[in-house]
Amino acid sequence: MNMYLGLIIPSLILPFGLSVLLFFMTRRYRMLLWSLPLIWLPSCIWIVGWPALPQAANDWLWLLVILSTVMNIGLKQRPRQAAMAQIGLLGLALIAMSWPVLIHQPGLGIVLELLALFCAAVIFFFSAGFNRAAAPSLALAISAAGLALVTALGGSVLVGQLAGALAAILGAFALYEVYRRFTEQSASVIQLTPVVKVYFALLLIARVYAEIPEFSALMLLIAPLTGLMWGSRYAVLASAAFVATAFTWLLTTADSSSYY
Repeated sequence: MNMYLGLIIPSLILPFGLSVLLFFMTRRYRMLLWSLPLIWLPSCIWIVGWPALPQAANDWLWLLVILSTVMNIGLKQRPRQAAMAQIGLLGLALIAMSWPVLIHQPGLGIVLELLALFCAAVIFFFSAGFNRAAAPSLALAISAAGLALVTALGGSVLVGQLAGALAAILGAFALYEVYRRFTEQSASVIQLTPVVKVYFALLLIARVYAEIPEFSALMLLIAPLTGLMWGSRYAVLASAAFVATAFTWLLTTADSSSYY
């Protein structure tokens, strides 16, 4: 297979095709929206390999997707309990993914970065049930696409592919919100919480292992939170601005010496 096709198919063509299929299915069966994160798994398996006992940080991703989706469906009528369960699961996942660094290269910096990411997740998950974002799918897709671009250029094509696939599974839903001129959500913020969790996990891997710049990582953390928590049509533009800032900062400061 052509090398470029090998990169594009799992990170763009396959997830976007599944996004379009799921989108039209949810027009009739709305409940299928809760399975949105699951269509990312085929791309994840294509890029990383078949699920096995976790060894590297990205080996935890498939388990995180399945468990968070099950939690979201099982606790959808109890938002407070769902938020606590999602936060607990994400906290365990963040520790597991960063454990090799915490053990072999301990330092205050990595601890503070983990705490910052975890605190942002706590704020998001406890407010998800009250957020009325104008275009949550579009904002999250823009943020994931930005993460893919920054990570790929910053040192890790693999993580960039995973983030690109995450953006692509939101493609059809994001395009619908654009078509509706931000007047109708294609998926609620709560339904997107498992996708947000994968985004946070990929951001952690990009920062800790691919070593994208701290400021770029901060901008990519703020970007989806702005688009998902700010109930304004301008929230999407703000998310895009944060992504553009992260990319510009990378171009001016990164040396691409790290690779994961």
